[in-house]
Amino acid sequence: MAVLLNSAGQPEPPTHVVARLRALHAGLHLRFLEHTGEHWAICMEWTPEDRRWEWVQAGETNPASAYNIIGYLPMLCSADEAPAYLERTFRQYPKDEVRRMADYVEQYNATQPIAQATEQALAEVLDQPMAPSSRSRSKTVR
Repeated sequence: MAVLLNSAGQPEPPTHVVARLRALHAGLHLRFLEHTGEHWAICMEWTPEDRRWEWVQAGETNPASAYNIIGYLPMLCSADEAPAYLERTFRQYPKDEVRRMADYVEQYNATQPIAQATEQALAEVLDQPMAPSSRSRSKTVR
């Protein structure tokens, strides 16, 4: 999987992985951090009830830093490998909410054909619509 750079020269996370994370939980995202080397940081935004928001309100913490790093995903892992990394990360993080997401990932992976995910990822990478024969066989999950 190729890594795309934004206009500032920073790596951009793969859209299909970001979309899948957001489908699991709206607070999940990938972030490139200089010190993570060739890995994406899997981040979870603080919930509104998190007491650390007091630090943001007091000006002690930048609002852009209002997230926890819950794991790492290699930048060059394939679309087929990403779910296993995410599931392992979710199983190891000590939050019940994340553990429930791991169960959802496992269930999702058991019910979704790999061919559909691969086709969709290739279509996104190539930025071309899927062929009509592919479109009739699979549904896009959003």
